[in-house]
Amino acid sequence: MTDYYKLLGVEENASKEEIREAYEKQVEKIKKEVVNEKRLNQFLKIFDEAYEALNNLEENKLKDQNATLIRNPQEVERELEDDNSSNNYLNTNNSKRKRRSANRKKDDFIEKGSSKNKDKKNKLNDKREEKGRKQKAVKKKTKSNINTVLQLIMLPIKIILLPIIAILSVIILLLQIINIISWIVTKVLIVGSISLGAIHLYQVKLGQPMNYNILILSSSVLVASFFLPYILKFVLKVLKSLNDILKGIVF
Repeated sequence: MTDYYKLLGVEENASKEEIREAYEKQVEKIKKEVVNEKRLNQFLKIFDEAYEALNNLEENKLKDQNATLIRNPQEVERELEDDNSSNNYLNTNNSKRKRRSANRKKDDFIEKGSSKNKDKKNKLNDKREEKGRKQKAVKKKTKSNINTVLQLIMLPIKIILLPIIAILSVIILLLQIINIISWIVTKVLIVGSISLGAIHLYQVKLGQPMNYNILILSSSVLVASFFLPYILKFVLKVLKSLNDILKGIVF
């Protein structure tokens, strides 16, 4: 690429006036030195090209410098839109902050109200619990007083029941012994009553008269011997139950 600055003999930071003066000097000089018209036209063409190129380059530099001062309307509108959007963003944020603040105040108010309601409920529950405790204490005290009165009333009854319990215990012991003995006795009585009845019937068969007393006696002994163990067990069970009830009252 041709160095137009060097061709015209100027520096790269030269102004338009300096470039124009250098161009005119070079043209006058070449006209004096070159006699051949064809070669002169070639040199003039090169100098014209250099001048136009540098002149255009300087104009572009000025445009770039002025571009910072002269604003494009579209860019201005774009910046205004950006400013408006930023303002809208700020307004939106402010409104959001206001709403959040209002919501916080509302939440605080609701929380305070709920805390007050909770305190009231807790106080009511405490009162109810205290009332329930007092009622339980009164019931317990009343019950203890009733028990004390009943114990005082039952004291002479217990004193009377003690010998009865002792007598019943002795009777139960005797009945248990009798029950054991009766098992053997009843077997003997059953065999004896059957034998007595059989002997009397044999005598009647031999010609002796019928004695109904012997038959009734043997039958009665047989029946009594059969049911006696069951009767003794029943009586023993009743006496034991009665004795247990009396022991529960006394002890």
